[in-house]
Formats: sequence, C-alpha cells, structure tokens
Amino acid sequence: MSRGLSVIAVFLVTILAGGCQQPVAPGNNCVAIMGVFDPRAPGFIVGYQSGVDPIATTKQLEAKYSFSASHVYTALPGFSAQLNTAALSGLRCESTISSISRDGVISIAAP
Repeated sequence: MSRGLSVIAVFLVTILAGGCQQPVAPGNNCVAIMGVFDPRAPGFIVGYQSGVDPIATTKQLEAKYSFSASHVYTALPGFSAQLNTAALSGLRCESTISSISRDGVISIAAP
C-alpha cells in the first residue's frame, strides 16, 4: 500500500475511532491530540472544520507556525506534517482545526 493511502486510512480510522484513544487534555476550546506516538510515522494528521479551504488555510498556518505540510487533503480537508511543540500548541487552538491525530502505520493483510 502506498504511503499516501496509508496516511488516508490512518486519518479515517482516527476520525472514526478517535474516542477509543486516550487524548492529551485540551484547554478551553483547543482540540485534543489523539493517538499514540509511533516512531515509524512521527508526524500528525490535522483535520479542518467543515467549509474551510484546505489549500489556502494550510498555507496561512504554515507561515504562521513555521512548518511545511507534507500533504494537503481536499476530500477530507486537512493536512499532514511533522510539527514542533510550538506549532502543535498553536494549531490545537485555531478555530479552523477540528482534529489532530498522531500519524501511524497500518497494514492490511492479503486475503
């Protein structure tokens, strides 16, 4: 399975099963960080609120928090990136962000 499909699969699994993970406690209106760190995939998958332009918003957030997205998703708006602590803290409290999940690696067994 390609890396892109793996990332999308992890994003979908995280969105659908996010309640099963132990989150990092959010403050005020900040979103929780879901998932468990995996050194094979050290980045994050960030989801946007409905109606957000993922391309324009990601460019603005990249400039504001000094990171570079590795992928921008348009079907399910969001992006993936490796984020330092300052960027992660800021993104958690952006009004355009709906979810932040740790990236991961999954595999699908052949039938």
